[in-house]
Amino acid sequence: MPTTYLQFHLVLTLPLLALLWYLTPAYDRIRRRRGAVGLAILVAIAVAYTTPWGSYMIQRGVWWYGEGVVAARLLSIPAGEYLFFGIQTLTVGFYLYWRGFDPSYETGDFAWGPRIAGVGVGVLLFGGGLWMVFQQPSWLYLGGLLAWVGPVVALQWGVGGGYLVRRPRAWIEAALVPTIYLWIIDRWAIGQGLWVLSEQYTTGIAPFGLPIEEILFFLSAGVMTVTGLVLFEWVLDWNDTRTAAAKQ
Repeated sequence: MPTTYLQFHLVLTLPLLALLWYLTPAYDRIRRRRGAVGLAILVAIAVAYTTPWGSYMIQRGVWWYGEGVVAARLLSIPAGEYLFFGIQTLTVGFYLYWRGFDPSYETGDFAWGPRIAGVGVGVLLFGGGLWMVFQQPSWLYLGGLLAWVGPVVALQWGVGGGYLVRRPRAWIEAALVPTIYLWIIDRWAIGQGLWVLSEQYTTGIAPFGLPIEEILFFLSAGVMTVTGLVLFEWVLDWNDTRTAAAKQ
């Protein structure tokens, strides 16, 4: 069984990623290119956006790693954690393309109602998360997580809230199904002591032994990834539609 972060990936994450990549159907050339570009952009964003937050949390002692689990670190973050940023993004993305989705733009996708509501939720998450961080130590992980998620929610829904509301099934499924598997292996890793969460900086709420903070982290990361991917292709299709209309 895995006893290091690298072994964890070799046994529990990379085989699933390889399987989903293998199962992904052959799209036409344009969809393949757009999908590849979208995944590359999302991986880069995941690393860039998560690194400062994760580094701060580790330095504060919100979580740490078992003896011998980590081989190398950068900015306090283990190399295996950086791999996780990319692996989760690609796993969710490959699942999305395996199950398929329609990125077509339709009139009404820029409706103000869903966009304003989404921005409002994002602002509440950000503000509420910051408020929690400064209230008590046990809310540090949860509050920091909500504050980290809020700006992304506001941005994504501010752009394409109408489309996300019109076609919710694909992105909800693609966010949830891989996340369930990640919950399972994360619970196993915590049980084996590969990583440890601070009792001081977490709420202590842990359904089935998995801290609520970890549940929400993997779910929110999955949702942000898949909505980013569908909106990337949707924006490109909107641009195609606008360009075609201008030529007529």
